[in-house]
Amino acid sequence: MEIIDGHVHIGRRHLPLEQVEGVLDRAGADRAVVFADPESMDIPGDNRYVLESAARSRHIPFIYIGGNAYSTNRPFPQLPDPEELEPYRGIKWHCWFTPGHDFGGIRLGMDGGRIEEVLTEPRMAALMGKAREMGIPVNFEEHFDITVRFVDLYPDVMIIIPHMGGLNGGTERILSAVGSKPNVFFDVSLAGLTESLVKTFGARKFICGSDYPYGSPAWSIDRIRKLNISEEDRESIMSGNVLSLTGTT
Repeated sequence: MEIIDGHVHIGRRHLPLEQVEGVLDRAGADRAVVFADPESMDIPGDNRYVLESAARSRHIPFIYIGGNAYSTNRPFPQLPDPEELEPYRGIKWHCWFTPGHDFGGIRLGMDGGRIEEVLTEPRMAALMGKAREMGIPVNFEEHFDITVRFVDLYPDVMIIIPHMGGLNGGTERILSAVGSKPNVFFDVSLAGLTESLVKTFGARKFICGSDYPYGSPAWSIDRIRKLNISEEDRESIMSGNVLSLTGTT
């Protein structure tokens, strides 16, 4: 069974691929979905590094769009042109609209009309149209209200919610609101996937992930290995689902 960690950060200066691969190897992971780290001081440069790293390995590259939820660092003056997505197999969308992670209590300060406006402005719509055309997923981390509206506005875009929604307003709240939507999937980084959740939502909904360096690949993989589920379901979670979503072999 191939094991893919679906949520791993790398960076040219502080998270070099060689170091990260050592951690993945010790955890038993064969490869990973890789994207820039939100704490990088050169996210555009690390986006390029992600592509360079994927070109000499079997890792799956996502472009990072967003800011650092731990600071005011917002390195992008505007959204990228849709054509910039073409070398990547997915988008890591992180706190572009939201000033910080939503653990369930953060105040957004944006009403429903404004949410609609920012999520459908022409540049955003063009970017999501390109993701839909390419058939690539968006790993989407924003405030609860923005997340729920985004799912509704772009039903033909595949959306992966990281941490099982733990930083998008809370796991129970997100699962209740969008868990049954056909275009929504969850990576289980920093979260506790259970047999009950697999039974309720189906194994196809969940993706192995660690959020390295913030989480442990070994811990995440071990939790999935210990689930009392079928081997077919385990393989889907460990690698099959992310390969299907990214169109990767």
